[in-house]
Amino acid sequence: MKADERRAMNPETLGSGVHNPKAFRRFSAEKATVVPVYSDQDLSLVVWSLEPGQENGTHQHPENAHALIILEGQGDYLKEGGSTVSIRAGECVIVPRGRVHGIRNSGDERLSYFALTSVGAGGYVRNVVRG
Repeated sequence: MKADERRAMNPETLGSGVHNPKAFRRFSAEKATVVPVYSDQDLSLVVWSLEPGQENGTHQHPENAHALIILEGQGDYLKEGGSTVSIRAGECVIVPRGRVHGIRNSGDERLSYFALTSVGAGGYVRNVVRG
């Protein structure tokens, strides 16, 4: 994918065809990073990149559901109450609206995932939840 194709897309800029979400990965030693891929009034797509030990901490979206597709690595899906479920590349986590969730890279290698989020009439709302 060319550098100019790695910018966030919307209905006006979307190129027709197949896009590789791995091209949007951006790792940082300081913190987990998120890169917008596509957004419109109904759907938001982003790629999260986590070095070992980093996390997208627990939070919830009162109006938004997720599908989180693990692109590479392994880690933990963080649930309400502090419980975790092991996740790895190739798996998909479904998060209904209102559910507390997060992702932690508990492995020794990089972890990235593609997050598809419903937007809907209420817009995108993220409430941080302390574990």
